[in-house]
Amino acid sequence: MKRTVLCVLLCVALAGPALGGTPDVSYLPKVKAPAETPELESRDGGETISSAVPIPGIPFFDSGNTCGHIDDYDEACPWSSTSPDVVYSLTPEYDTCVSVSLCDSYYDTKVFVYEDYHSPGYPHECNDDNSYCYEPPTPFTSRIRTLHVFAGHTYYIVVDGYGGGCGEYELGVVTCVTMCPVECPPGGIDEGEGPCYDGYVDQFNGGCGSYPVAFSVVEPSADPIVICGKGGNFDNNTMRDTDWYLLDLTCDETTITACVEAEFPVMMGFIDMRGGCDNVSGLYSHVEGDMCVPHCLTETLPPGEWVVWVATWDWPGFPCDDEWVDYTLTIEGYETCTSVDGLEGSTIERSWSTIKGLYR
Repeated sequence: MKRTVLCVLLCVALAGPALGGTPDVSYLPKVKAPAETPELESRDGGETISSAVPIPGIPFFDSGNTCGHIDDYDEACPWSSTSPDVVYSLTPEYDTCVSVSLCDSYYDTKVFVYEDYHSPGYPHECNDDNSYCYEPPTPFTSRIRTLHVFAGHTYYIVVDGYGGGCGEYELGVVTCVTMCPVECPPGGIDEGEGPCYDGYVDQFNGGCGSYPVAFSVVEPSADPIVICGKGGNFDNNTMRDTDWYLLDLTCDETTITACVEAEFPVMMGFIDMRGGCDNVSGLYSHVEGDMCVPHCLTETLPPGEWVVWVATWDWPGFPCDDEWVDYTLTIEGYETCTSVDGLEGSTIERSWSTIKGLYR
């Protein structure tokens, strides 16, 4: 993501709306040429949900061609299309997680999933362009990295395309292999926030996105501070949990190192809170990256109030009530020192009924 674009996006995304890392851009044209329609014979997933091709077991691989089929379904994630589509069905015998990949397809694909029935506008999951496809044969192929499926339900996987394009596809449905349990180490401090859900309002530590504003207040320590938290998305992938950890720096300068490791693609950064929420314009600095890998950021910061901010980076597929959405945040260098003149009183209007002084 280019830094200039990121700055604009972060200014509107810190409160928690889906970033992906982008806000809603469904009203914007897609910045790429429309897909061409190759002259190829049709090959077959099912034409509709009622004639969906069953997936007998996992792993499952199939190839085909959507040309010659009909545009039966569409979901905007975020771009609508008129492409022909085909359908597969999966009825799992037990609760599990699968990855659905069109990465090796030969046209600009889109993939979305319905649970049990056609629910236009409310797919179970949806992906148009996935940057995690490794060396795809053509740009803008699709992948749902984590699709949580449950016994007793049927999931309809729709292979679709961008614009009106169609072409040869390669479908793979495999058990999620990107999960990595991030364990809370001995001495780690539980963030303390309960799981989110559709309709969730974060009054725990959603920072400037909460009403009233609410932070997790971190107290200084000569030892590294390890916080064990959770993140994820909700409300049909339109909102995400954002965690705001407040530091009150009293030294002339403080060099803070923050490292995060998560079971989801993660974004972490520092936010300058010295002017209060009204003057927050984005992340002072940030780091972002894939799951299962530590990502660290070091800054020498002037005195005043600062936030270490943590949230998901990639969307969708990481519901916050799921067991696979843990992270650890390690903060080093945050120690007590003599107060600096002029730092008496906070610039942030706080509600102490919602701010938790967890770290003692």
